[in-house]
Amino acid sequence: MFPLYDENRTRITPYFTYGLIGMNILVFIHEVSLSHAQLNQFLSQYAVIPQELTSNWSGEWITLFTSQFLHGGWWHLISNMLFLWVFGNNIEDRLGHFKYLIFYLACGALAALCQWFIGMNSEIPSLGASGAISGVLGAYI
Repeated sequence: MFPLYDENRTRITPYFTYGLIGMNILVFIHEVSLSHAQLNQFLSQYAVIPQELTSNWSGEWITLFTSQFLHGGWWHLISNMLFLWVFGNNIEDRLGHFKYLIFYLACGALAALCQWFIGMNSEIPSLGASGAISGVLGAYI
């Protein structure tokens, strides 16, 4: 009924969507290459740990972004990247490259803050692109 594009509009190549997928895969490959002790150290440094965010906001806020590139297993990675591949290109096309990247990262950071708000004293690391991808899915709807 209402077309998304006029006849003259062409779709852009979703470079940032492909880049985000590639970065997530590369970080996950790094994760699986680590020993158990190294992985724990890696996650404590780059995942959102609500208790640490509560006690040291100035030193931990960057994890709101770095945690978006970490995943807890193959299924977690594959399902997130599948949804990003299917829906992300449409949102990137609609918003443009840079607005899309800002939107994606902001959705992920806001999702991490929601998780932090629910359990401010939790010691369990929070990680994954699910919050950012949920924002992309919401935008798609």
